[in-house]
Amino acid sequence: MKVFTLVLAVILLLISTSLGITGEDPDLVAYYPFEGNAADASGNGNDGEIDGGSNWVKGKFGDAIELDAAAFVQLQVSDSLHGDIFKADPFTISAWIKPNFEGTEWEHIWRSLPTASGHNTFFLNKVQGLLSWRGQVAGWTVLCQSEGGIVEKDKWMHVAVLGDGDKFRIYANGEMVAETDFQETRGNNVTYRLGGSGGETFAGIMDDVAVFTRALDEDEINLIMESVETFLPVEPKGKLATQWADLKR
Repeated sequence: MKVFTLVLAVILLLISTSLGITGEDPDLVAYYPFEGNAADASGNGNDGEIDGGSNWVKGKFGDAIELDAAAFVQLQVSDSLHGDIFKADPFTISAWIKPNFEGTEWEHIWRSLPTASGHNTFFLNKVQGLLSWRGQVAGWTVLCQSEGGIVEKDKWMHVAVLGDGDKFRIYANGEMVAETDFQETRGNNVTYRLGGSGGETFAGIMDDVAVFTRALDEDEINLIMESVETFLPVEPKGKLATQWADLKR
């Protein structure tokens, strides 16, 4: 019976691919499961390009990317992952990270370039153990920042930053650790990066990174921690929606 169930699950997954199953959430603009590549699994074509030393390692879910200090995954702006995505509209960045603290004191989880743009950047500080969301308003501005003692070396943690037009919020392992008033940033970003370079780097493992053009609520943050594929319902053309997790069981 177990063999039959396993075979059936594989067949369903193959059928889902041929039928063009896609995530139902229209606000998912980029998703990087890092299963041996930096391809965007959202269907929007926002594939990444790895720059610098990296390895494929065991991740939180399947494989994950391990970045050397100063290595990063570069993402170009597009119609979906556009340069004003963090300027004034709702957004969420969600990721699993396992930093080894071999990077600089301020490490980039997400980076927006150039510096003259909105420059929206999600940091961790390995000395203080905090998370920080920053960007260009009138100048370089701390938009939302947690207390210290949250980020630990060589430990998996889920992190998320979001803005809903009213507030910025940062979550760590499903718990809100910071909330501030929303501020509009400059926009006009040209390039995005997972990881850092130059004087501010990231070193360690990243997995299951997702970007949404809406602010997830706390229940959704806790659900997406179980993996983006579990979070997203998928729908074969002409059939009822199901969950990726159901297909895998």
